[in-house]
Amino acid sequence: MTQVQDVSSIPGPILITGGAGFIGRYLAEALVSAGHTVTVLDDLSCANSTFNCPQLERPGITPIEGSVFDEPLMTRMVREHRTIVHFASVVGVEETIRRPFDTVDNLRGTMHLARLLTPEHVALFASSADVYAAHSHMYHNKPMREDDRLVFERPQVNRWVYAHVKALEENLIANSAARSVVIRVFNTYGPAMDYPAPKRVVPHFIHNILTRTPMRLSGDGRQRRSFCWVGDTVRGMVQALAYTAAHAAPFTECFNIGADNPMSMRELAEYMNAAAVRMGLLDQPLPIQADAFTYSQSFDDSWNRVPDISRARTLLGFEPEMPFAKGMELTLAHYRDREAKRQAA
Repeated sequence: MTQVQDVSSIPGPILITGGAGFIGRYLAEALVSAGHTVTVLDDLSCANSTFNCPQLERPGITPIEGSVFDEPLMTRMVREHRTIVHFASVVGVEETIRRPFDTVDNLRGTMHLARLLTPEHVALFASSADVYAAHSHMYHNKPMREDDRLVFERPQVNRWVYAHVKALEENLIANSAARSVVIRVFNTYGPAMDYPAPKRVVPHFIHNILTRTPMRLSGDGRQRRSFCWVGDTVRGMVQALAYTAAHAAPFTECFNIGADNPMSMRELAEYMNAAAVRMGLLDQPLPIQADAFTYSQSFDDSWNRVPDISRARTLLGFEPEMPFAKGMELTLAHYRDREAKRQAA
């Protein structure tokens, strides 16, 4: 049965760790728009994290530069906030492959946070679709469900260090004293993501468009992903917080949040290429090169990643609303306008 969530039930004030990143900024903005006060904690170690953005430059949002590894700071932050949203993490496939020790070190901050939580807290952990790992090889490309088994490769493949760590962090938050919810975030896109350092596929293709360089595919580009507009992802998170806040401790739940309209990476490149020409970002389509993208460590990149969002539909009333064509137009328009301003300066 679909439930209507009352966002005013989310207890405040709210702390977002890693909140200066892409999704965190939009979530902070959404929560303040709903009447909450929000503290954004971020160490700004990621090239794309910033407090100087329209989403965070609003009354009701307090930015604090600091680390989740600072135990006295985190002890104070958790004590002063009733809802905790935990985003802080190493971001980007290449980063997690190159920095396995730093990636595993995420556990240290999450473990301390989980131990500080009480039954009066509501906690949301931003996990990742990566926890399903090579799921599509075992389940024959069916959509990923929250109760499916997680399928990892051998430990020599650093690609899956991040997935292992996220899965363990899920377990820590789920076993904390708080009323908790784990959100497995699927590919999310929108204006101002991963700039100036592209870490995900949509920003990589945007970088190619802006620099007039060929779009490079890992393998033949037949891997399938589903792309969710950032506003839809954030709305799902707010709905999940409200749903969790409506329950008494002990309580924990897990939701896939994303869109369920998959496309191949080649289809994505072709679509963005054509849209960029149509919108004046390109004079002509860029070349699309297969087998051209190489990570720092080779691994099987042929798997597909598509969510089953039936649980979120039923319990949260979540439904992706932004059509992909419209969302991509808005995203590309953001970069077109930014480039025009840069060139005029």
